[in-house]
Amino acid sequence: MTIWTPVLDRSKPLYIAIADAISKDVEGGTLPEGVRLPPQRDLAWRLGVTLGTVTRAYKEAEERGLLAGEVGRGSYVRRQRQAIPMPPTNPDQTTVIDLSHAVPAPVVTTEEFDAALVSVMRDSRKLDLLDYVPTDGFPLHKTMSVAWLKHSGIEVGEQDIVMTAGAHVGFVTVIQALCGPGEKVMAENVTYALLGGTMRNSHVEPLGLPMDEDGLSPDGFERAAKAGESRVLYIVPSLHNPTTHTMSRRRRDEIVAIARKYGVTIIEDDIFRLLDPRAQPPTFYSLAPERTFHVTSFSKTLAPGLRIGIVVTPRGQERILKNHMRSTGARTVGLTGEIARYWIETDIAMSILTRSRNELAARRESFLQVFKGRSFRCEPSAPYAWLALPEHWSANRFASVLAGLNVRVTPEWAFRLDGERQGRHIRICFGPPQDGWQTRRGFEIIRDLMDEQPDEGFTPVA
Repeated sequence: MTIWTPVLDRSKPLYIAIADAISKDVEGGTLPEGVRLPPQRDLAWRLGVTLGTVTRAYKEAEERGLLAGEVGRGSYVRRQRQAIPMPPTNPDQTTVIDLSHAVPAPVVTTEEFDAALVSVMRDSRKLDLLDYVPTDGFPLHKTMSVAWLKHSGIEVGEQDIVMTAGAHVGFVTVIQALCGPGEKVMAENVTYALLGGTMRNSHVEPLGLPMDEDGLSPDGFERAAKAGESRVLYIVPSLHNPTTHTMSRRRRDEIVAIARKYGVTIIEDDIFRLLDPRAQPPTFYSLAPERTFHVTSFSKTLAPGLRIGIVVTPRGQERILKNHMRSTGARTVGLTGEIARYWIETDIAMSILTRSRNELAARRESFLQVFKGRSFRCEPSAPYAWLALPEHWSANRFASVLAGLNVRVTPEWAFRLDGERQGRHIRICFGPPQDGWQTRRGFEIIRDLMDEQPDEGFTPVA
């Protein structure tokens, strides 16, 4: 038995302070593997605390994997078996400037992540997170979502919320629950890059509709709805992916009126909305809650790895999603939900969002400087830009040559539902690089390549 008297941080609950001291001294070598800690009664007397406090502290340390208790023999420092650490980043990947993924800037700190994990570790109910999550999500995660949705102007009860494993899974679940095999789903002709393939994998067909400067064309939408070609509309109204446009209130009212006239259900993909701190038009859910499924997530605002989707349903229709989710495995992961809940309840989430907005704004300003005089669309607060290439470049050829220069972007064809592959636009995302310098370097490589003539190769003839 060692004579050990810890130094306590008495600003914490005393049992946590003792457990933290054990952790610190095990890590620092003061308490080596196999050493027996003082009997609980002795340590309680020495520290001037109750026996119950020390008992609880030893139990906390045991749950952290620091101690092993043996009946009649006491508590011993356990052998710390180390898991294999995460491998370092592939050196070859560090040379690639990825501007192809619409993700938030990497602004989350180690301290913010650690604080959430410590909160989970100290929760007496943490083992519940290893069980299956309820089909529509843990009640506390739905409460968290109610609070988060208020930032989008949505007032909703927990009974109308379904949690999913990311926004993508969310709208896929809605589509599969609403549509039978072979049905069509209307969408803007230029839209989310994975939409077409995802719909076809769900055995429904995308129906691309015409667009104008304010997004989805009301005339085109009404023609398709009147003809009965589809009864479901998928739409990205805020910071549209990929054109960056936010649809006006007037246009939203027009779309809602047509949807009501012809009985169309709206799936609103609103994952980018909170990146724009300015006052925005109301969501489609706010305008037409009786027919709108509102889908959002934390992946574009906080961290892509959280994989937490929020689906707000028309009153009473959450049950059709719950029934469908039982067979698709679309449920969230409890641990990541707890990380998000801790961040939201402690206001860390808003701090992360604010820093992400600021970093994206700085990178957008860099884009505007580099591409001054070029043709593009990049609305304020957008996390990406929609850049038009010179006539001598096709988007496919340009993206291919650019990849050879270790810069990745997404060509126009990936966003089109009509199958057209000869577009001249590319989407450039601001978030993925680790810093603004690397982001600007990618911009400069793109700009310089735009001014070059494509090397189409030389084919000799007889």
